[in-house]
Amino acid sequence: MWFILSVGFLLAFFHRYSIGVLSNILSEEMGLTAANLGLLTSMYFYAYAFLQVPVGILGDKYGVKIVTTFGILFMGLGAFLFGIAGSMLTISLARLLIGIGSACFFISILKMIAIWFPPDQFTKYNGWTSVMGNIGALLAASPFSLFLEIVNWRASFFIFSGISIILAILIWRYVYDYPQELGFNLKEETKAEKRNFKEILREIKVLASNLQFWLYFILLFVMMGSIMSLAGLWIVPFMMHTYNLSRSIAANFSLILTVGLITTSVFLGWIELKFKDRIKMIRFSVVTVTLSWIYFIFIQGGKPPIIQLILLLFIIGGVSLFVMVTFGVIKELFPQLKGGSMGLINLAPFLGTIFFNSIIGWILDNTWQGEIINGSRIYTLAGYRQGFIVILILMILVIVLSFKLKKPKN
Repeated sequence: MWFILSVGFLLAFFHRYSIGVLSNILSEEMGLTAANLGLLTSMYFYAYAFLQVPVGILGDKYGVKIVTTFGILFMGLGAFLFGIAGSMLTISLARLLIGIGSACFFISILKMIAIWFPPDQFTKYNGWTSVMGNIGALLAASPFSLFLEIVNWRASFFIFSGISIILAILIWRYVYDYPQELGFNLKEETKAEKRNFKEILREIKVLASNLQFWLYFILLFVMMGSIMSLAGLWIVPFMMHTYNLSRSIAANFSLILTVGLITTSVFLGWIELKFKDRIKMIRFSVVTVTLSWIYFIFIQGGKPPIIQLILLLFIIGGVSLFVMVTFGVIKELFPQLKGGSMGLINLAPFLGTIFFNSIIGWILDNTWQGEIINGSRIYTLAGYRQGFIVILILMILVIVLSFKLKKPKN
């Protein structure tokens, strides 16, 4: 059951990052600007972010099976609509539907793990779920670009739509909400606790009124939002426009970021044990990534040698994921709160991605010098550099805020 749902999560991650490879194609066929691409990419994140809490409520009421079945069908419908889209409006609606479907998986998988596996296995399967998701992100880089050399991009989304239908059938047939449905005895403590909407709102209010919560929220907003924006949209056109690389070669640099994320996902538990202090681990992450951006933007002028760039992207991708221990810290800072309302902190990376997609797209359009090749706008190194400076400024702010972070008392 976990594997079937994790394949759905893999597909959700694939869709999340696929626009980076498609950016040049969509610009040529539909005349999309950088701001259009930023908005299009963000439609996924709008849906994903704001459905985190509702999906948890629906999962409690109707179960993982129904929520994920409808989720994968929405994803398939969105993929089909994406394949036939001929305008910004239609393709944005398609992206929104894909985001709605994708939002149904992560929280549902965590719920399934909590019910079906012993407590000491939760972190293990949570980590492997993250690995599956990042494999989807990896496939959305150079493998997807190579696939587009064989199959038209529209046909590829029809294929993804078909895969979604197959997954919907598998989920409906083989996924169960509780062990007793298969004749197993279910311990009382593993049953999902159903809460009403007022209880969830009360818990959200407790979080939203606490300064520490917002410090960690800003941390995830900047750190994960910037890396998701870079990997999911901007790194491929940056490499094409700045280094004059082909789409298939440029996509490899998105893959490098993803490999960094996957590497950290696998070893995150071990790394946490070595640091012995989550706050120090977070500060190390923030400072390391900030120094990497300073070297990238100022010392190398935004265009380091390829070998150095590969190392920088791997470091930025891998070390950024250290801040994922934030979820554990929040849980310990607010032990009286239940898991569902904790989805509020999960809004931060997605809202951050929306922000960076939009601001970098706006900067690129406003620094564009009028160059067009094959119907696609070619943006300048100066424009990308200004966009990356926005990331750096906010990273410096996060360093300052990281010294205000408090550890759980115990």
